[in-house]
Amino acid sequence: MSMEMHVFSDSRLNSTAEWQRAIDLQAHPLKFLPGAKLATAQGFFPATLAGKASGFECYHDDANKMIEHYGRSNFLKPWKYALGFRFRGDFTELQAAWIAAAAYARATNGIVFDGESGRSYTPPEAEGVISDIIRDLPAVEAALKKMETDALATRRK
Repeated sequence: MSMEMHVFSDSRLNSTAEWQRAIDLQAHPLKFLPGAKLATAQGFFPATLAGKASGFECYHDDANKMIEHYGRSNFLKPWKYALGFRFRGDFTELQAAWIAAAAYARATNGIVFDGESGRSYTPPEAEGVISDIIRDLPAVEAALKKMETDALATRRK
């Protein structure tokens, strides 16, 4: 399952290095790999999260088209730019995408729009989502491990 969100803003960051500085200011362990180029982002954006391979898909989308897609009533104003984030149901990618989106939104005075919930988040609210993801991750991983163990036990019967 693939999920999608966007950062809507009226300005853009000029480089991957500028984006990385914005992430570093928030003290998150997300590091873009050398091949990650913001200017030409059109697919998988490689990174590491706490030293583990990760990343997310990243696209420069048309803001007007995305606002129309999500519904104009979901936005308090028109935005000039939309940076799209797409990720599959992997919790490392989920966390990486939210960290990157929150930092980008903060650096550009934008918002994070979660297409799944149909809700906009200010940068501080997006940081709260990241905190929730980090807090809930051990319980989610434990539940997934239990499901895997139970499935193996069922197959052996």
